[in-house]
Amino acid sequence: MRSKCGNVLPLVLGLLLVLSILVTAMLKMPGALRRNVSLVAKETQEMYLAESAVLAKLNGFPDGYFAELPIVESRILGPWTEWRVLDKFQFMLGLEYGRFSTSEWARCAVVLEQNLHERILHSAGLKNLSGNRRFFKLDSSDGLSAERTMAINVSAGDLTLDLGESRAFDSAFENLRSSRKSIRSFMANVEGDVKIRGNVHFDTLRIYATGSVSVQGNVTADFAEIFGIASVTVSGNVSMAGALLSKQNIEISDHAQMNFPSVALAVGYRENRLALLEKSVFEGLAIAPSGTVERDSSAKLLDSTQALLPFCMDTRNVVFSRRRL
Repeated sequence: MRSKCGNVLPLVLGLLLVLSILVTAMLKMPGALRRNVSLVAKETQEMYLAESAVLAKLNGFPDGYFAELPIVESRILGPWTEWRVLDKFQFMLGLEYGRFSTSEWARCAVVLEQNLHERILHSAGLKNLSGNRRFFKLDSSDGLSAERTMAINVSAGDLTLDLGESRAFDSAFENLRSSRKSIRSFMANVEGDVKIRGNVHFDTLRIYATGSVSVQGNVTADFAEIFGIASVTVSGNVSMAGALLSKQNIEISDHAQMNFPSVALAVGYRENRLALLEKSVFEGLAIAPSGTVERDSSAKLLDSTQALLPFCMDTRNVVFSRRRL
């Protein structure tokens, strides 16, 4: 009997220990739950106030009209407008869709072209170069850097960025991605052609060229604005979001992907062409008002015209994207 009592006592003590731990945990749960509920309530209230501030601005009320609402900061982001509230919430604005004539689209294209050109030429630290320029590595003597914004003006010459290996998509994709070079911001005004290829990621990429622009290989860009008078070509494993503009031809092919929100606008000369080919994907507005739009059966066009018109069109603002930063 004593032996059995000796065996039961540790078991009882163990059960008491487990019960005490469970009771302690249960006592703590209401406090933790209250903290979580309080955090969710605070975040919900912040989002409510941010959305209310955006709605007030959309309806024409000036900043500060409602004392309890935060200030809405705004900036032009390519063809659209970005509004930020409390530096925590981002709202992307386009314009309500409507029917526009070719001349109105041409006027819009001129505004977008001039806006891009002026922002590049008036950017801080613009570096003037002449003749053909080629960049093969970061932190070069010409100043191409991963850490800072670079803006260059290339007169009387072409520009080539050839950064990293650009093999086709295969089983080594993860290795390619892990070795991908990253650049914060690159802007270039070029009196000639531009070629961008390799295995490189841009936070922001802005190109203005008087010739043709070609982007190919394993190039990605969170936001891109590209203008090429003669043509803009995007091909291969390219993945970008933003605006493509040309006065002649735009072609997106060979699995290239233009992510939401994107605009491709080919307008200016007669018989201009916009083509989506060879399993390419375009999410946004692709238009050639004075020419032709060509799309083969393998290409995907995910049209979002209801909220993607550029800021230069004369119609009502609408919010088409919202996210917490």
